[in-house]
Amino acid sequence: MLLRAWRGFTAWRRGRPFWAGLFVAGGALIILFPPFVGVKLGDMVISIQTLGGVSALLIGALLAICAATLWLQPKFRLAAGIVTVLLSLVALVVTNLGGFLVGTILSLLGGALAVAWTDEPKKPKEAKGSEKAQDSNRQHEPEPTQRVHPT
Repeated sequence: MLLRAWRGFTAWRRGRPFWAGLFVAGGALIILFPPFVGVKLGDMVISIQTLGGVSALLIGALLAICAATLWLQPKFRLAAGIVTVLLSLVALVVTNLGGFLVGTILSLLGGALAVAWTDEPKKPKEAKGSEKAQDSNRQHEPEPTQRVHPT
């Protein structure tokens, strides 16, 4: 039963930009985290509740939506990837260095993976010594040209 579920998950994962969505979701959580958590250092509580907190909520929620879009609707991967890259660059300026740079870097990586992902299967490479590879090399060789000798 567990093996069947794992195979089903693997098939689902291969049909979409899974790792891109995972990186974007991680970046969204890291961008959302600092403004809404009060860190206690002895008697002092550090809390970031300014305009950066509101911006982090908005940008983090939009990045989470982009991550869900990458997982659930892979045909929109290009649009979601571009929006993710733009949002993560905006987060760098607006929301405490975009989750102290970690959230921005994860989101940028996820956006780049989303834009680069394709669902077309790879073509198998031919071995160098096989006949088919040698035939294709012969077909792609340039035609010999005539040499012109100076007079």
